[in-house]
Amino acid sequence: MATDEWRHCTDWLVRCNILPDEHKATQPDASAFDLAQALRDGVLICHLLNNLSPNSVDVKDFSQRPQLSQFLCLKNIRIFLQTCQSVFGLSTADLFDPFDLFEVKDFRKVLTTLSKLSKTPLARRKSSGFPPEQTAHRPSRRFNPDDEEDIYGNLPDLALRHDLDDNEEIYDHVYQEDDDEIYEDLCTRRHRRESSVSELPPPVTKRDYCVKELHDTEKNYVDALRMVQQHFIKPLKDIISSADREVIFAHIEKLLEIHKKFQSELQEACISGNPKIGDVFVKYKKSLLVYGNYCSDMPKAQERLEDVIKKNDQIRCQIEVCEKKANEGKFKLRDLLHVPMQRVLKYHLLLRELIKQSGKQADDKDTLEMGLEAMMDLSLYVNEVKRDNETLQLINEIQNSIGDLQMPANTTLKDYGRLQKDGELKVKNHTDNKIRIRYIFLFDKVMLMCKARMVDRLFSGESYSFKEAIILAVYKVHDQQPANRETQRRGEKWNSSFIMAKKDGSNAFSFFAKTEDMKAKWIDAIRLALENASPPQGINYVMHTFEEPTECTVCGKLLRGVFFQGYKCTDPGSDISVHKECIGKPPNAGNSRVPPIPARAIGRSPTQIQHRQVRALCDYNGNPNPGAGRPPLCFRKDDVIKLLNNDAQWWKGQLNGEEGWFPSQLVQEETQRKNKTYEGNAVWFVGPMDRDTANRRLTNMPNGTFLIRVSENPGRKGELSLSIRNNSVQHIKVRKDEEGFFRLSMDKNFKTVKELVEFYQDNSLADSFPGVDTTLKFPFKSQAGGGANSRILGYAEAVYDYAATATSQLSLCRGDKVAILSKTGSDKGWWKGEHCVTGKNGYFPLAYVREMDDD
Repeated sequence: MATDEWRHCTDWLVRCNILPDEHKATQPDASAFDLAQALRDGVLICHLLNNLSPNSVDVKDFSQRPQLSQFLCLKNIRIFLQTCQSVFGLSTADLFDPFDLFEVKDFRKVLTTLSKLSKTPLARRKSSGFPPEQTAHRPSRRFNPDDEEDIYGNLPDLALRHDLDDNEEIYDHVYQEDDDEIYEDLCTRRHRRESSVSELPPPVTKRDYCVKELHDTEKNYVDALRMVQQHFIKPLKDIISSADREVIFAHIEKLLEIHKKFQSELQEACISGNPKIGDVFVKYKKSLLVYGNYCSDMPKAQERLEDVIKKNDQIRCQIEVCEKKANEGKFKLRDLLHVPMQRVLKYHLLLRELIKQSGKQADDKDTLEMGLEAMMDLSLYVNEVKRDNETLQLINEIQNSIGDLQMPANTTLKDYGRLQKDGELKVKNHTDNKIRIRYIFLFDKVMLMCKARMVDRLFSGESYSFKEAIILAVYKVHDQQPANRETQRRGEKWNSSFIMAKKDGSNAFSFFAKTEDMKAKWIDAIRLALENASPPQGINYVMHTFEEPTECTVCGKLLRGVFFQGYKCTDPGSDISVHKECIGKPPNAGNSRVPPIPARAIGRSPTQIQHRQVRALCDYNGNPNPGAGRPPLCFRKDDVIKLLNNDAQWWKGQLNGEEGWFPSQLVQEETQRKNKTYEGNAVWFVGPMDRDTANRRLTNMPNGTFLIRVSENPGRKGELSLSIRNNSVQHIKVRKDEEGFFRLSMDKNFKTVKELVEFYQDNSLADSFPGVDTTLKFPFKSQAGGGANSRILGYAEAVYDYAATATSQLSLCRGDKVAILSKTGSDKGWWKGEHCVTGKNGYFPLAYVREMDDD
């Protein structure tokens, strides 16, 4: 296969509206691995099939947000392969093996399959295939494996070193014309067509236009609900059984009843200003909680509708008649049932725009903000209900795939919490010291160790045989440093281990991951699971499933989702129900208004410091490990630690009665903080980052863009490095001597990293490094957030604490700053960002932050 085949494939995927024009794989300096990373989880290739032939893959059959789960990614890939054969007519010989893509074992074969798919008659209706015909007909030269070794041969190793990409922005790019088209036609375009009959006076200001859109789209939404009632529910009353009708049209008539009243009061607010618009939304928040039930029941409604249509031709014909009368057959009933979900998720977006256009001095600014907060809380609740229903489906699939799993009476896997991570590890049980490969499913409360059994590699995939379970609450996790650093540098597989030891010392398991990065992710997931099930801030709180929508006793916001939404206090007579982040805080008497954020203290007076103390710049969970048998001292950002000893790179301290070691770069001496902002707030400090990531993040930056990072490279893990773009990306060690001074070269010492950076912002690095003739010009975070694919859109400040419940999320403390990297999840209630202190990327609920003004 030609060396530029992957570029032809990329162009084809862009033409098919699967990849955006500006995707990393389309750039001049892109590699084949950039394309492989975008496809590895199977989401885009399933969307591809639906773009080539609509509805060839049922969206409920594949996971659109696999969250880096191997179980889900392989399921997606196998659904793609099945559909290629059953719908597009490819032969078994044309198909790649699922692991050829997931582990990028043979990306050439993946490209061959996609090329054959692109040449099928169904695909050609959408776009011409690849490679281009003139290329395909050229005389082929004899293939020499060495010619392409650098292009495809090293991809498995790259896949091993790089986890799956977070493709959230690409998923939202995928062209889906059905749902958005229906909502736009019924609610948005219609109000523009009928604007002349609006009850509101003609708009003049930008605010007027926002009010008009809010009013008119609500009126049209009520008309859409009425249309479903008049043209479907009533005519089908004698055609479809009452049991089927109750499932298919669940909650529709209740929604119509609520929204008729809501629309009437909203119209009065828009016209007269009494009541105020924000007050109407606050008043109806509780009534609109019915959308949680609607969201949970909608998949069942659509499945039941499909079932009765398939089984009864009379019903199918009658529904088609109803569709033609209702909207001239433009939209199917199945699609119309999705409109309520879209509407409820638009309210906070409409209110946010209205506040923006009203200005800071608007008379109703406070009530609008209260209404916005109510609708953001509702949106987050509804989206987490949807996410939890998908999670419950996944947990059920996992339980069904473990054929011999015997659960305790009246118990299912969902009773052990959410899935945090899954994948292969080598496991050694210390009772027999035998090492076995096991497939691990990690839940909040339990770790299942299974043996994978291949049923059908292409289509059915694996089933699992249950071998052992670890109840996490009675175990502790311990990191282990590689016994041989040389093997670690060579990147040998299965050499990165950690231990799960029973607290009573009766047993232990050693786990071996393929790489140090994979090991770190497993340890992070285990620690998060332990924290979820047994929150350290409240031993008298337990994870609890609330049967009805429940508000947090502390902050007044809704507990999110449908199972294990929050925590219940076990104290006798207590009825306290809280979010994870609200455990141990005093009740807020139901007041969820956004409080003012106090200025952060950046130091203490010398009289307050009785011992030498340091303050944590970010969380430290024991990775990297101090080594040499020294126990790590774990801490949270802003913890004040009593310093006991230091040996240049590693310091020993005491916190909450426990002693241990930690990297000195992750703390700042209290005495140094008095008149300085610590490095963690600096726009050039990114926290832990490996060399390859720094290369990628700086490659498309202007010359002179720089960052300071905590090295992840095995030989210097935990130490500081300077990375700077100077035509190419170059890396310089930031050394720290025994006296605590920082330096790049032997002849210049600085008391702090900040002083070092300020010096080289005015003086060329060439004085110490002749090949690097530049100053430190552009702090990394002040530029594009790390390249074309992660441009900083703005900054947000946390107005509430938020405790992450998954490793893909960011934990926030009130007052924390976050660089916003993506808003594509706004309708789902989430933004993606980078924590300005820890440097971690992840998702956070937009209801918990306030976007900062440009100034």
